Amino acid sequence: MNRRRFFSVAGSAVLDSSSNDTQTRGFENEIQRALSEREGSLKGLPEPIQFPRRTSAGLEVYLPRPEKPWDKQRASYLLKRTMFGAKKADVEMALTKTPGEVVDMLLADTALPNPPGSWVNDNYSYDSPNDTRNNGYFSELRQWWIELMVNQDFSIREKMTLFWHDHWATEYLTVRQPHFNYWFLDSFRNNFLGNFRQMVKDVAISPCMLVYLDGRYNIKGRPNENYAREQMELHTLGEGNGYTEDDIQQAARALTGWTLQELSPGVFHPKDALFVSTRFDNTDKTFMGQTGNWNHSDIVDIIFAQRQQEVAKYICRKLYREFVYEIADESIISDMTTILVSNNWEIKPVLTTLLKSEHFFETANIGAHITSPIECYIGALRMLEIQPASSSVYTEIFNICKNQGLEILQPPNVKGWPGYRSWISASRLASRWSSTDELVNDSKTGGGKKYPFDPVAFISKISTPNDANAITDDVISLLFDVKISDYQRDVLLEKFLSGWKDYEWDINNPGAADRLRGLFKAALRNNEAELI
Repeated sequence: MNRRRFFSVAGSAVLDSSSNDTQTRGFENEIQRALSEREGSLKGLPEPIQFPRRTSAGLEVYLPRPEKPWDKQRASYLLKRTMFGAKKADVEMALTKTPGEVVDMLLADTALPNPPGSWVNDNYSYDSPNDTRNNGYFSELRQWWIELMVNQDFSIREKMTLFWHDHWATEYLTVRQPHFNYWFLDSFRNNFLGNFRQMVKDVAISPCMLVYLDGRYNIKGRPNENYAREQMELHTLGEGNGYTEDDIQQAARALTGWTLQELSPGVFHPKDALFVSTRFDNTDKTFMGQTGNWNHSDIVDIIFAQRQQEVAKYICRKLYREFVYEIADESIISDMTTILVSNNWEIKPVLTTLLKSEHFFETANIGAHITSPIECYIGALRMLEIQPASSSVYTEIFNICKNQGLEILQPPNVKGWPGYRSWISASRLASRWSSTDELVNDSKTGGGKKYPFDPVAFISKISTPNDANAITDDVISLLFDVKISDYQRDVLLEKFLSGWKDYEWDINNPGAADRLRGLFKAALRNNEAELI
């Protein structure tokens, strides 16, 4: 299968084409044009034009065979799509099991982490927007979550927590209460593969969302439509898809009554909202053609009943684009929708089927996902088995990802991160390169390294240490899921040897560590390092 990639720094474009089929190749310019017009990912929305299917494989269970083996490439691809990076030991462990067994492990429940501090259970006290104590709690929360990503279990949990955080975007600079932010994230971590309908209900009355989209100001006689609009436009249906302005107004009335639970002036319960009956519009509302004295839960039930297919396709497209490819395959989306609805809106059966499928493991989908800053940087940390030297380094990792466009706790303005090509621009690519350079060759002086990395010890674990060609091939296998060309491989070997002949390489020679660092830096600067 001929694999061609188009990578443009100036145009921030990555296009995958994986077929010799003449008709498919004929659509390449149209696909490139359509994708270049996007500001970012379409997320849950359908494609504006119909694309040819990239593969005929469906959701039938993937069966390894000579032409489609369960090998290092596919095992690494599965782990990198469901976690942040893939350690060599994890890939090797995965290869001792069947693909289905590995997926079951990734989707299994794991022990929940301890919170960032006992403060999460304390009542929240508001003093001022610049309250020093609460700002300190936010710093702890960010550091704690980054550390969880770096040291994650063998689980999809943290990847799904970030997925839901993007789906129900809230900004901590608007929701200035660290307690509310923690418990909002905790609800995703607890229900990372849970019931989507119930999650929609829970989010509607969470203190974090009541603050962010003004639900606390939504009262009888003076409805605030902000959350009602976004619940349909961004969380369940997609903009303009199956609802009217009147439906938004009626839903807003049904969502009245909920506010923050103020225990005393300026002191709030850390995680629970409060329903105040006198604030609720206790009269009939006509929503999506049904009349009754609806409340917030009723509205969700009506949306999921009346617009079942629209809701299911909306969230399934988001899942597909996150775990497979940016161009949603509507044939696969239709099958995922059937699974979601028939399982009463449980997410786990959908992802179980998708991640075990022939479609997921198709060669055309391997390396078709552009990494986010967290996937790129934390993935590099984990693949090179670099353990940050102190807890403060996790804050630095947060800032590196922030500077590259992904600031956790601050997904932009209700729609979340644009994602996809927006992760790659001339400036952001340069930032990625400089940050991974420092990761491999920490420039800090006077006091020790932030990222302790012994390339000689690392190579001695993963490869034949005195075989320059074997080292190069093993580093490529570790860092890339995409098959690179012989020319690219030779360039990396040349950068590694830096003037030595391959037969002159000896890991005990002076300068060996610097040459190995040169190899890792060059590999992480390769275009294919941005793809998983």
